[in-house]
Amino acid sequence: MSATIRLGHRLDRSEIYGPGVRSVFWTQGCTLACKGCWNTQYWSSRGGQEILVSQILTELKEIEDIEGITLLGGEPFQQLDASFELIKGCKEMGLSVFLYTGYEPSEFNEKMQTCFDLSDIAVTGRFVQELRDTTLRWRGSSNQQVHFISDLYNESVLQEQTEVECHILPNGEIRMVGYADTTFLLEVGDFK
Repeated sequence: MSATIRLGHRLDRSEIYGPGVRSVFWTQGCTLACKGCWNTQYWSSRGGQEILVSQILTELKEIEDIEGITLLGGEPFQQLDASFELIKGCKEMGLSVFLYTGYEPSEFNEKMQTCFDLSDIAVTGRFVQELRDTTLRWRGSSNQQVHFISDLYNESVLQEQTEVECHILPNGEIRMVGYADTTFLLEVGDFK
């Protein structure tokens, strides 16, 4: 039987949450509650929407030309069984996996370690507001570590830069994702 995962948000296609074009999944629920977190809307375990992991895997087969998935949150390891099933299923489909977790490798239990080992790239460590750096690629603070786990990618994909995407949702809402710096936000504000 397939596990159920609670998602706060998802994007079928993105180019800023890892190498290439990726489907991105924000898990709902995080008790780490890092001060200054950009994703506080994903802290509550009661928000978001539940979906079967098997349904996500079926839907991923219909998305053309994606290189892999990125799993972040919230905290994927606080839905460990579902995250494991999703990671394993994606790897079996030939998709790469980019995993974000606020946990340090020294805190991993056996299943967390298995999820980490199955991933191709992982970012580990809690966000620390005092170490925030929007020029770091794929992480928000300088204490967070990028791990290249498989041979699929290496540090050549890690060019420091600010990355932001804007998506127009079916209801006409514009959603900005990524790590915008203050200058960018002020410039966007000037278009109003």
